[in-house]
Amino acid sequence: MSENMADKMKRGINAKSVTAMVIFGAIIMVFVFFGMPGQMGAGVGSVARVNNTLISLADFQQEENRIQQYYQNLFGNQMDFGSQRQLLRQQALENLVRMELVSQAAQKSGILATDAEVRDFIVKDIPFFQQNGMFQKDFYMRYIEQTRTTPANFEDKVRKDISNVRTRALFELATQPTAVELKKIQDLRAAKINVLFVKIDSEAATKALTKEKADAAIKALDEALVKGDEAAVNAQLKELKATWEETGLVELGSETFPKITSSVATEAVFELSKTEPLLKRLVRDGNSKYVLKLKESKVEEVKTLEPMSAEMMQKRRGDGMFEAWINMFRSKSHVTMNTQALQLN
Repeated sequence: MSENMADKMKRGINAKSVTAMVIFGAIIMVFVFFGMPGQMGAGVGSVARVNNTLISLADFQQEENRIQQYYQNLFGNQMDFGSQRQLLRQQALENLVRMELVSQAAQKSGILATDAEVRDFIVKDIPFFQQNGMFQKDFYMRYIEQTRTTPANFEDKVRKDISNVRTRALFELATQPTAVELKKIQDLRAAKINVLFVKIDSEAATKALTKEKADAAIKALDEALVKGDEAAVNAQLKELKATWEETGLVELGSETFPKITSSVATEAVFELSKTEPLLKRLVRDGNSKYVLKLKESKVEEVKTLEPMSAEMMQKRRGDGMFEAWINMFRSKSHVTMNTQALQLN
């Protein structure tokens, strides 16, 4: 991300959205705090290195505890943490490395959190440190002591949390759909199609017939499709004991179609047209083969696009750009992990 892009995005974010991000960060921190035990190991050494920054064993243990508490809240006693310990630790290690990568990439792009924001976050936005709505320094220092950290280290973590959340929000802001895009989405929602399809499983066809007969029938089916000979197509489908099914009316812009589980077949649906409703080829996806035909298409009135749809689109696009950005930064970074940390008792 260039400095110019970062500057444009920073100018577009307002105080209200920044406050919302900080509150979101505060909620996350509250879960972390309530998941902490009374005492933790001192954690000498490091478990990973991201460029010139070391990730401490103490941070690793804290993240491991946080993830365990999260899953415990979800699954209760149903989850066996003993057998899943290594996977849990791998997730903790990857989380810390990723957070550090985002922090460094954000800093390089000029997306920062000020000292005043960090101070206000700790004093005003973390209920764990408050009593009757007032910040209690002894609560804060008790947490610092329990986690064997320092105020400077904790404030650095808060600074990273704020900049990381802000970075994600900036990507969402930058990917807000335009009026033209929303109109196109609305048009796609209005257009609906009903697709006839046949799914042929090669193994099932071989069992129903012989391998030679199944191969011959599929070859003949492929040739009939190329010619557009529907009578011959149906004859070969009968030979293969395969029957037509239909999806029912589905929005043209849909990413999936009912009963069609193949992404290859789903993409092929968009080759269908009113002038040539039968797809003149057999769609192959592993052991499965599909015959596709357009049964019906219609346009229904869609007055307005639901706000949730636009928000989901914006979030998906923002997440996609964010992932590409951080992956590019990671590819240019030096990251090493101490896998021995995963074997600690």
